Amino acid sequence: MTKKGFTFVVIPPSTSRVVRLKLSRPLLIGLSVLVLTFAVFGGYSIVRTIWLNTRMAELEQLRTDYLRQQVAIKKVVNRVEGFKSQIDQLRELDYKLRLITDLEVERPRPSIYGIGGAVETSDTQLVKEAELNNLDLIGLLNKDLVRLEKVARYQEESFNNLKTHLSDRKDLIERTPYRWPVKGFLTSTFGPRTDPFTGQQRMHPGLDIAAQKSTPITAPADGIVTFSGVDPSLGNMMVLDHGYGVITRYGHNDVNLVREGQRVKRGDTIGMVGTTGRSTGPHLHYEVLINDVAINPLKLIID
Repeated sequence: MTKKGFTFVVIPPSTSRVVRLKLSRPLLIGLSVLVLTFAVFGGYSIVRTIWLNTRMAELEQLRTDYLRQQVAIKKVVNRVEGFKSQIDQLRELDYKLRLITDLEVERPRPSIYGIGGAVETSDTQLVKEAELNNLDLIGLLNKDLVRLEKVARYQEESFNNLKTHLSDRKDLIERTPYRWPVKGFLTSTFGPRTDPFTGQQRMHPGLDIAAQKSTPITAPADGIVTFSGVDPSLGNMMVLDHGYGVITRYGHNDVNLVREGQRVKRGDTIGMVGTTGRSTGPHLHYEVLINDVAINPLKLIID
């Protein structure tokens, strides 16, 4: 080493000559700084890479946990939706029971419950918004559950009231035509329609229920047969008087299986589906009259 710099001597194997390398002090210092800089930068890069990999693993775990939570919450949402649908059906049943028993009745409103689905977020927002979104969904679920509890309590009270009332009006219930008289599907409902024979608008006073010929027709309620014969338009027809001003009519039958004056119970077979009279195919024409006024039979059918 000299004052002006450093001399490095490289002594190779004996077959080669000695190599002397002279470096000035500034150059050596510069090289040392450069080497140190690369060492520090390389070490930082390694540490940074390890840290980033750790963070990425944590983020991926958070994403997995978040998606699992979303699936779990969605399952709960679906269960709540199912409960709401059942509650709506119970409210409709409550309405029909009150209607046929002359209790105070209010038409059920459409379901007012609302629930949000899973909230989607971008990857950059995932970690920041995951907890907030879950809290939002849980909050909505809690609100829906509170509403369902209130409706369930109200419905329980209403059914208890109905139970007390119905126990006192058993005879009326037995004579109320709340069952379908035949298994089939509706081809024409109650109300104005185009007459299939004349093409003119006419009031259709009942339901047309299509079914195969000879499908059994059953009494939808207890009653007495007041007519069993032939009608010019309805062909083979039967009329049941259920009391309390309620009458049901059955037309286009293939055959009537009851006679006038006969008492029938709900579920008794009273005839067979046919296509007699003015008919375009096998079906049952079914009417319900209260105090001689035709009403929509669907208002009474609950089973």
